[in-house]
Amino acid sequence: MGRDPGIGTWGPAAALILGAGILYSLHLRRPLDSSEAYTALAAAQRSCTAVVRIAMRFDPGKPPVYQIALHYIERLLGGSELTLRAPSVIASMANIALLVGLGQTMFEPAVGLAAALIWAVNPLAIIFAAWARDYALLITFSLAQLLTFWKLRGARSSAAAVVVCGLLGAAMLYTHLCTALVLAAEAALLVGAAWRGARTLESWTAIGLALGLFAPMIPSLITQMHTVVSGHLYDWIGSAHQTSIWDKALACAIAAAAVGVLIFAPRFEQDEREPMRWCIGIALIPAAALIAGSVVVRPMFAIRYVSPSVAILILLGARLLASFRTRVFHLSTVGIAAFLAFLYPCYGWYEPWPDIARAVASGSPAEPVFFEPIFTDPKDPLADRGQGFPQGFFRPAFDHYFAGPNPRRVVDPSRPEQARRTIAAAAKAAHGAWLVSMFSEDKARVELPQNCFRIEKKVGSYDTVLLHVVPLGADRCKSR
Repeated sequence: MGRDPGIGTWGPAAALILGAGILYSLHLRRPLDSSEAYTALAAAQRSCTAVVRIAMRFDPGKPPVYQIALHYIERLLGGSELTLRAPSVIASMANIALLVGLGQTMFEPAVGLAAALIWAVNPLAIIFAAWARDYALLITFSLAQLLTFWKLRGARSSAAAVVVCGLLGAAMLYTHLCTALVLAAEAALLVGAAWRGARTLESWTAIGLALGLFAPMIPSLITQMHTVVSGHLYDWIGSAHQTSIWDKALACAIAAAAVGVLIFAPRFEQDEREPMRWCIGIALIPAAALIAGSVVVRPMFAIRYVSPSVAILILLGARLLASFRTRVFHLSTVGIAAFLAFLYPCYGWYEPWPDIARAVASGSPAEPVFFEPIFTDPKDPLADRGQGFPQGFFRPAFDHYFAGPNPRRVVDPSRPEQARRTIAAAAKAAHGAWLVSMFSEDKARVELPQNCFRIEKKVGSYDTVLLHVVPLGADRCKSR
């Protein structure tokens, strides 16, 4: 392409990183959401051992490196929303720099800068940057690993570069298990590169080192993944369903055929390292694996699980735009980025937990607050192992903002008649009760007693509703 020699690229990149950091910081002080409350719960533990125990219990699939780091940050700076989210902002700013570096190394500086601009203002980057979860960091480690991995495929590579690449690969795995899909994509593409005669020893060594460093975690994570796959932790994506053996075979065959064509197709690029093939592979192979798994096992695809692939897909898109004339390339890049930036005011940042805490505090401290657990059956082997959320998924978020003495109790939404009896008895005894539900208001009301009770919606958001149950007096009850 030869359009940009790279002179002056890092000046605009620095301005972009600074501007993105300011944008990402605008909502750092908003209340935590229900998922971030689990991050806060783990980070607030008194010991590193307790952090690991909480993280492994409530965040299966996410080894506790991120929570351990937040634990020590919180000990130094406190546990405010700003403190908990600041590492995500820093990681997200680093991701912009890494995309610039990847584009410059794999293609040309202009491609990296264009990809970084589009990535900086896309919804995933903005949401992850203001989210006290590990997704911004897993993208950082994934892009850094790919950058060092790509340099290993050059004409000369040192042992130090192999070690650094292996360490970054292990850091990916210790942050989130979905990054194993990135390593799997790299391994698959290496098979194809070796098939076409490329040198791959250093790259294989780096992958082997990453897996070796991660080996101590594998036994416990096998148990965790059984919980995730066979339990209810993925039910927010969709509950497990029955699929015919033919549909499963077809899904696997389509995914395998697509990956096979990508891996073994003849070389179609002038660059012998085939950067476009690698971008396509890392962008699509993880998604294909999760989609096939969704058909064969249960729904498991979520865009955040393939977020590193989305970043690489944007890099690939920038490379394709660069194949047009310079003017078209620049206008297209700015136009796409402007469109994404204009979406920013549409993001829903409201989190209801302070309002829920104030509403409950306005009532009697004797009124119990009911939550909906995921596992309640003591015979469920997953419940026996302490997995799931037996005290209610929303309990940590509620407790983070409400310290009142109100009793906390649970009801099973899958047994509505029992739930109605339990809440009715508690509301009569305490002259009122609260239900914090993850369902819509109409569905949540099914769990509540109707006759002789007044039910009021006090707080509502896209995934949470607070309902107040108040028993009516005898005279008013008879009139009904």
